[in-house]
Amino acid sequence: MVRIAVAADNLGSSFPGLVYARMKKLAGPDQVIVECATQGSTSAELARARLLGLLQGEPKPIALIAISIRPDPVSLAAFREVRAPVVLVDEELEGTSTVAVDNALGGYLAGAHLVAAGRTRIAVVAGVLEAQAGTNSAARLEGFRKALAEKGLQPAAVIHCRYSRKDGVAALDELLAYHRGIDAVFCAAGDLCAAGVLSAARERGLKIPGDLAVVGFDDNAVAAISDPPLTTVRQPLQRLADEAFRLATAETAAIFARPKRVIFSPELVVRASG
Repeated sequence: MVRIAVAADNLGSSFPGLVYARMKKLAGPDQVIVECATQGSTSAELARARLLGLLQGEPKPIALIAISIRPDPVSLAAFREVRAPVVLVDEELEGTSTVAVDNALGGYLAGAHLVAAGRTRIAVVAGVLEAQAGTNSAARLEGFRKALAEKGLQPAAVIHCRYSRKDGVAALDELLAYHRGIDAVFCAAGDLCAAGVLSAARERGLKIPGDLAVVGFDDNAVAAISDPPLTTVRQPLQRLADEAFRLATAETAAIFARPKRVIFSPELVVRASG
């Protein structure tokens, strides 16, 4: 039996949950996935304890796949001690392998699209920036700023939040209360959060995209069924999951000795929201 450890802040949330679901389908009959939700946002110590808990029992995991989180140095050292490489999905950290989309390019595509559509007061709802996560959020914001700067613009506001629909509702409430006059929102925190922005906008009588254009990030199932359907930056989720799992299981020794960085290109998917 071969054990593969998989961890995320929340394995039931949109992007990490979908990646994890794909990996479970990839596991062969002799492969067992052991998983944990770190809930790193509430306590770094709790996150560490749950990651270290993956090393309990025999045989030890051959690798750790961490989705949208960055394990702390103690956890990394513990996996290295048992010669288990660490593969990060949608995050980056020295000494680990990375499988991700080009988040900076994704942010740039969103910004360039909104500027080309004539939007000039564009707010960003970005993901968290914290010790356990945030590389992707920073990169998306960097690319977005670059696209606006090329046209002499800058973001009208930047809000950092988590990734749920509820967070998107709260983010739009804050934007409308303190940053009046915005004409677009780039929801870099993901499509589920963007769906909350759309819902809150409709409740306040805003026309989408007439009064407010909205662009998300991920292109998960909610994007196509949102009201209106969501313009978004597509991540090749299946390819991300497949490559991370392949590295962890087929190149285990190679990436332990020399970590790899695999970056896929994003794609702008234009729908009715902006």
